[in-house]
Amino acid sequence: MSKSLPFLVKPKQLDGWVGNAEFDPFSLSELLPMAFVRESELKHGRIAMLAVVGFVVSELIHIPGEAYQASNPVDAVNMVGAQPMLQIFAFCGFLESVFHKGKMTMMDMHADGQTPGDFGFDPLNVSKDPAKLAQYQLSEIKNGRLAMMAISGLIHQSIITGHGVPFN
Repeated sequence: MSKSLPFLVKPKQLDGWVGNAEFDPFSLSELLPMAFVRESELKHGRIAMLAVVGFVVSELIHIPGEAYQASNPVDAVNMVGAQPMLQIFAFCGFLESVFHKGKMTMMDMHADGQTPGDFGFDPLNVSKDPAKLAQYQLSEIKNGRLAMMAISGLIHQSIITGHGVPFN
């Protein structure tokens, strides 16, 4: 049985993956390729970590201009408009295509053996020491999961109260 959900069967596909907490209540690991699932988790975790920082910083620093003066970060997204948001999504899509060499489906994204989340960016040479690499990979997974929960809480708190992060 699963350690995290003792009333469910242990998901077998998660064995051997960094950060395995045996948590898969919807059995996604049996329906989708695990490399794709891990890539998705890393991607969403990294975005969530940046989003939490951006959410807090947007309370303290504002760019000049009326469109950038919203006190609630959720309202700020609507004030900026569709065109800047589309530019951000288009740029992210371009980066995604470049990083995966044009392979964008879950079936061929990792067909060449690319490790999920590894884009060859290692300025601190962490990957040279396997013990350090395993520690950093586990830290990234755990911090990404925490950040996904944190940004969800921050957004819902802003929607409910109509204010951003309270600093006083």
